[in-house]
Amino acid sequence: MALLRALAAVSPRPLRLTGLAADAGLHKATAHRLIGALAAEGLVERTARGFELGPDAWLLGQAAAARFDHRDLAAASLDRIAGETGDVALLSIIAGVNAHCIARAEGDHPILPTSIRPGTVRPLGCGAHALALLAALPDSQLRHAVEATRDERAASYPVITDAYLEHKVAETRRNGFARAGGEIVQGMAAVSMVAFDPWRRPIAALTFNALASRLGADRLPGIVALLRDEVTLLEARFRRSVSDAPAPLAAHESAEHGSGREQQ
Repeated sequence: MALLRALAAVSPRPLRLTGLAADAGLHKATAHRLIGALAAEGLVERTARGFELGPDAWLLGQAAAARFDHRDLAAASLDRIAGETGDVALLSIIAGVNAHCIARAEGDHPILPTSIRPGTVRPLGCGAHALALLAALPDSQLRHAVEATRDERAASYPVITDAYLEHKVAETRRNGFARAGGEIVQGMAAVSMVAFDPWRRPIAALTFNALASRLGADRLPGIVALLRDEVTLLEARFRRSVSDAPAPLAAHESAEHGSGREQQ
């Protein structure tokens, strides 16, 4: 599983055996033996460029997508966030120790952020969406993610230090939302909030992304309220999508018909 997660984290880029073993935390000889077994089952494919996920991994992913691909569940929320604010809405999920952006909706403001689009992968903690997801993890998983991403953060996101993450995780948990402003892309700002499944596991992060000048203190409360409403709706939709989940709360049901928010 560590080998498959390592390949998935960089897909579609291939990995050589040495790098794959290092990313999976395995001895090279052990990785070589296991990768051979995975290749025999079609889960991994050896190519001229290195090792990549194989065709059977795609088939498994297709089978799981009906349950775990939340883009359809979140589409209406993304459209409302973008439509009401005029800015950008993002949907991101956790895969390994990374945050993957899987969907984006754009408002009508003439200048929109471009640094995060579907397919963008960042280490947990790097950006508001990745910070919100990191803070949603249990402490043991959080510590593992911080340790596992330390080298990549130092190389590509030097401002996102362990001390920075400790401070921002505490702030995010205290406030109930993550906020970032220019640490990675100067002049941009974002607010993000995580939706949880009925077992309190993070489903995905909904994020508002805009020019920093469009996220002043006067606008922040409205953005947070908008995200909170949409997170509530997303959690309600998810509850209805899983047959063995507890019944949705009445408040979630009534929220589907509008919350009386003022447009931003």
